[in-house]
Amino acid sequence: MTQETMLALLLTLARVLPGPLHAQEMQQSYQVMKAFEGDSINITCSTSEDLEGIYLKQMWPQDSDVIYFEDGEEPTVDKRFSGRIEFSGSQNNLTITMRLLQLADTGIYRCMAVRKGTSYGSYTILVVTEKLSREAYRSQEPLRTSIFLLAALAVFSFLIGLVLGVLCTLRKTQIKELCASKDDSRCVVYEDMSYSQRKTPCTLNQYQ
Repeated sequence: MTQETMLALLLTLARVLPGPLHAQEMQQSYQVMKAFEGDSINITCSTSEDLEGIYLKQMWPQDSDVIYFEDGEEPTVDKRFSGRIEFSGSQNNLTITMRLLQLADTGIYRCMAVRKGTSYGSYTILVVTEKLSREAYRSQEPLRTSIFLLAALAVFSFLIGLVLGVLCTLRKTQIKELCASKDDSRCVVYEDMSYSQRKTPCTLNQYQ
């Protein structure tokens, strides 16, 4: 089963799972969590009621007690999580840290308070994905950087071309206006400097 299929299945379960029996008495952090293999996550179970102890149970894909914690007593930890569980706080506000996550840790977890009656928290859906996914993502960073640089260069070149085009258009317009303002007459008058009173007739300038 692929990770995408697993996530879709768990999200479907999240929609159909019943809520906590006594939500006001047992609070549980996070409804859906996604982590990479080898990472750590925290699940906090808290209540203001008096209780004897607290469980963190895995409800799916198998029903098991991950931990049992009671103030002043040695916590009990399932052998599957041995050496990978840490605790902080008291039984009324307990944070459970799950370290070195494995793919098999994917599942649904619920806090359960123990006293005269039993009450559950909501639930935490944990999806653990292969660490290779993160490494593959990182391996694509140089490619994404190259694509970004090429795109930036293309945009920069386009803007430069656009500016040059506008400047050329303005220059051509100025030249046309300048030419239009000049005298279009092709007649040039030459004066014989040896005779101050004599002028040559109007002739066409052969150089125009």
